[in-house]
Amino acid sequence: MPNIKDLNLPQKFREQYRKNIGMRISSSITLLTVSGILCAAIDFSGTRYPVMGVVMVLACGFVLACLIAHVHWILFRKSWVGTVTDVELGYKTKTKERGFTRRLAVTLTIDTGEKKPRRIELLPKQYTKENLFQIHAPYKPGDTLVYLRGMKYPFRYDVDEAKDEMFDGMFVCPYCGDINKAERDTCYTCGKLLVK
Repeated sequence: MPNIKDLNLPQKFREQYRKNIGMRISSSITLLTVSGILCAAIDFSGTRYPVMGVVMVLACGFVLACLIAHVHWILFRKSWVGTVTDVELGYKTKTKERGFTRRLAVTLTIDTGEKKPRRIELLPKQYTKENLFQIHAPYKPGDTLVYLRGMKYPFRYDVDEAKDEMFDGMFVCPYCGDINKAERDTCYTCGKLLVK
């Protein structure tokens, strides 16, 4: 199993990845700082409704917790390289206020060389009942997948043009998760580079 450090990722992709992570971390730290200052500086004791101070502190605390979780997810989630060993299709039921909805889920089993294989569940987006991951089959058994911390989805790597893998299914944008045709170099939704 190749190591993340041994991967020969394109220079432009690596630069874009570092820039994206840097921007997300700096914006999160800025928001953390602003939320912290607001929590500490605003004084509602002299107002007509002092309970608003408690509400404001709770709201700022919630924002702080979300931002800390986001920064932790970017910085400390583990990157990995693995091989798809199994692709399962099945329905997941989610209850709502009125009735329930059944959504087709695609579950990937990935061997990363660890004791326990990784399992990733790919659900359709909220605004559609179709699961494009199942329709376009961007992942299949035998694919080498790479996940870099801070990204939304793993991407296919080491695609062999000699075996016509370039034309086998689609490519998933690791940033936004949209599925792109094989001939595209950038994602049609977010405009970021695709790795093939």
